[in-house]
Amino acid sequence: MFPVSQVLSRSRYLTRLAKAEMCSGVLQIGHDPTQAEFSVHLNESKAFLSYRLDRKARVLSLDHTEVPAVFQGKGVGKKLVEAALQHAIQEDLKVKIYCDFALKYYRDNEAQLAGKIKYVPE
Repeated sequence: MFPVSQVLSRSRYLTRLAKAEMCSGVLQIGHDPTQAEFSVHLNESKAFLSYRLDRKARVLSLDHTEVPAVFQGKGVGKKLVEAALQHAIQEDLKVKIYCDFALKYYRDNEAQLAGKIKYVPE
């Protein structure tokens, strides 16, 4: 076992390292179609956006975004939503949004997304 002070120091170091990586724009967003999610691994944590894809109707439904508390407010959720919307654009999919966070992002950026995203209200 490690002394508590050593564990806390390691935790603080990893948090600072992750913050530095985010500030330098090093976030690597992954897409796993088998798990139906976009994700980013932040040290030992994972942030993700889960979705459903209706292949027949060609609709990507954004269901839920989850970001570990230590990384909230750092733009991680925003990058996940951007990756999902970019995927919808590339694959020519319509988009339904059930996730409150993703919906706020869409509404805040609706003017820039107009003509690119085929939004389908609930």
